[in-house]
Amino acid sequence: GLKIIKENSKVVKKNKIKAGIKFQFRDLDTFIDKNYKGQNKHIDRFRSTFLSVNNYKKLKDEVTNNKLISICTPFDEKSVKLIVDMQFDILKIASCSATDWPLLEAAAKTNLPIIASTGGLSIDKIDNLVSFFEHKGVDFAIMHCVSLYPTPEDLLSINQIDLLKKRYPGIVIGWSTHENPENYEIIKVAYAKGARIFERHIGLETSKYKLNNYSSNEKHIEKWLKSWMM
Repeated sequence: GLKIIKENSKVVKKNKIKAGIKFQFRDLDTFIDKNYKGQNKHIDRFRSTFLSVNNYKKLKDEVTNNKLISICTPFDEKSVKLIVDMQFDILKIASCSATDWPLLEAAAKTNLPIIASTGGLSIDKIDNLVSFFEHKGVDFAIMHCVSLYPTPEDLLSINQIDLLKKRYPGIVIGWSTHENPENYEIIKVAYAKGARIFERHIGLETSKYKLNNYSSNEKHIEKWLKSWMM
């Protein structure tokens, strides 16, 4: 984790980009029902990648020390409190949590800037989310997102950015993207459409772990950013 932050921070500094690293917090003691006897790949992944709060603090400190923006997605209210306690800069709402009203209430009370993804949401649910944040006086942006991992190029639905910009004038629109990491052209189209925040999964390939087919290494990220800046 520390190496992923260090390697990508070099790319950010070299290209003079305003960028952040995003974490995800789940309180596994309450997030996974103790009475659930079955197993699936998500629960196995959450358990196998568990980190202590102290280890998360080490990673978050590395982000801050490299002058990157610290961002975190909570999946429960207890994690919202941890985000505040650890002094993250931005709170991210995942697409799957965009109708979790107790979580959204807790997030709105933090007074942190919020970025919310909209993958899989109908337009009325996006309307409700926008209305809620506006009513609460939250400083927020929303992200076009296709919740397919990876997303085939013919299903990227980039025109959704046009719709969001027209429907919510004055709100910053971004794009949370999961296409092949060697596609360096589509970010240009998204920017031309009006996206101003971009999110990608990043990773580090080792002899033990291979990158999945929607995550970028630091070399991918540099080419991706240079394509956007052209």
